[in-house]
Amino acid sequence: MALARVLVPDGGAAPRYAIAHHLLWSLFTDSPDRRRDFLWREESAGRFYTLSSREPIDSHGLFIIESKPFEPCLVPGARLMFSLRANPVVSRSSGRDTREVRHDVIMDALRHVPREERSDRRFSVAVEAGRAWLARQGQRHGFVIDRNVAVDGYESVCLPRPERARPLVFSTVDFDGVLTVTDPEAFLAQLFVGFGRARAFGCGLMLIRRAR
Repeated sequence: MALARVLVPDGGAAPRYAIAHHLLWSLFTDSPDRRRDFLWREESAGRFYTLSSREPIDSHGLFIIESKPFEPCLVPGARLMFSLRANPVVSRSSGRDTREVRHDVIMDALRHVPREERSDRRFSVAVEAGRAWLARQGQRHGFVIDRNVAVDGYESVCLPRPERARPLVFSTVDFDGVLTVTDPEAFLAQLFVGFGRARAFGCGLMLIRRAR
């Protein structure tokens, strides 16, 4: 905690995501060829949640780590409160070849709104497009979201990459609400690998607990 402000500074989203990315990798990288097999999310400065197949190992003594098994037992119809920070994208044809290009779902939805109306309608479009994206995730991965799921915290992150000409740009959206599990096996399978893109940078980890 004493080093939190230095290790994870408050100077904008990009430094936070980039530094936290490296910090969390240090807990799970035990060999040069290790591939990422964990999800993470920054809850507050210096406080993180991770979901992994292995326990993290703090070789540098930077963290206080609390680990416990995560083995939810779910049945069809189970109601769960959830919180998800995701990078929601939609893939569309580039028009020049057969390759598909990923687009931010909110910016993609705003393309269909007249320019003079975009500022006033940005929030409502973000909510509608975000819920639609999450509903599609549910159709593929065994859950249904309640209609009043909160969509907030839309943020664009630009990470410079010295070895490449173009920086890494992605957006994050926070979802909070209640979902109903329809296919426990499909839902849990996706829960362990994450939802959406930019999972290496703190997106995709869905936190769940039983709904009252």
